[in-house]
Amino acid sequence: MTVETVSTGSSTLYSEMENKTADWKRYFGALNSMFRSRMLTHTPFFLAHAMTFGCNSRCKTCTYWRNIPRMKEDLKTEEVYQLLDEAYDAGMRGYYMFGGEPLIRQDIDKITDYAKKKGFVTVMNTNGSLLEKKGKSLKNLDFAFVSLDYYNDYDDVIRGRSGTFSEVIRGIYELKRIGKTKVALVTTISAMNWNAMRPMAQLASDLGVGISFNSVEQSMDFGQTSSETTPNFDVGLDPAKLKDFYGTLLELKKEGYPLLETENVLQDFVENKSWTCHFPKMFLYVTPNKQVYNCDYSYAYDLKKGTLDQFFKSEAFRSYSKSAETCNKCVRTCVRGYSYTYGLFPRQLWGLAGQARYLFNQPEESCSIDDSPGASRKRLGRSRNQPMQH
Repeated sequence: MTVETVSTGSSTLYSEMENKTADWKRYFGALNSMFRSRMLTHTPFFLAHAMTFGCNSRCKTCTYWRNIPRMKEDLKTEEVYQLLDEAYDAGMRGYYMFGGEPLIRQDIDKITDYAKKKGFVTVMNTNGSLLEKKGKSLKNLDFAFVSLDYYNDYDDVIRGRSGTFSEVIRGIYELKRIGKTKVALVTTISAMNWNAMRPMAQLASDLGVGISFNSVEQSMDFGQTSSETTPNFDVGLDPAKLKDFYGTLLELKKEGYPLLETENVLQDFVENKSWTCHFPKMFLYVTPNKQVYNCDYSYAYDLKKGTLDQFFKSEAFRSYSKSAETCNKCVRTCVRGYSYTYGLFPRQLWGLAGQARYLFNQPEESCSIDDSPGASRKRLGRSRNQPMQH
């Protein structure tokens, strides 16, 4: 072994240790921003940015892709940087990228790099279609939540685009191979995939990733009152199905499947317990053209004409935060989980500590199944041509 080899190896090891130290500083910074919000400011610490009006899917449970003609309104790269600067100055330390489909942006790698360098924990929700192609450029993405609604290529039907299932599986393996990003599945349950909860939990286990489930709301359309504006009247879950949905997730959780939802949250949904929603104090939702919207999709503020500080001090924000506390309309497991965490519920915090391994898993220890779509279909047992049972 030469002196040069030893020197190079030591330099690489030092660089890796330095990067890990910087990562933990960002994580602790995000945690500190949550506590600061909880104890002092009561303002959001996570910027939830819909990065584009565009999408390359045509999901049957979503109408967002109909906004594609509005892509010309998407913020330019420098404008996104400015938004991140404003958010950081306002005390935010988490950056949640979604859309539309964020990976269709040509500058997605530059934005992710900028956000991490700035000090944000970087999180993305993606349909996974471009992960294999762009995985190497996402070295500064901390967490990827990958949408997948079925355990074989029937997912292509739900997503309205051929090849989706195969792309997602290959993309997940690419991210895990690179080893820089922690991966979890996100599955939205509707009438189209009602029978998919247990197989999806099994798929997540086989892939060595966590999984989060949410429900399409049938009647929770927040003012979108026609079948033309939302598909959820046809494929959403009625109250009885919703209760069965939560009950099934609770069973899967108790059986040890890698669900990101805590047992506490699922049990309270099953029992229909009232709760205090803190979502507005945690997440700020900003559209691709820099407008702020509330979680009920009502317009809130124009960030092109004012600052985050001005919005957080406004009566509109205070009223929104207060009214949300007693709303209890939301059926999303993640929102209730976030609120329990923000409320510092001991059972919730204990549950999160127990399932941290689902996000901080080591990629090289968990890629254990054949990554070919054919193998996945054979293992999980249904082709797209077989009839669904709703």
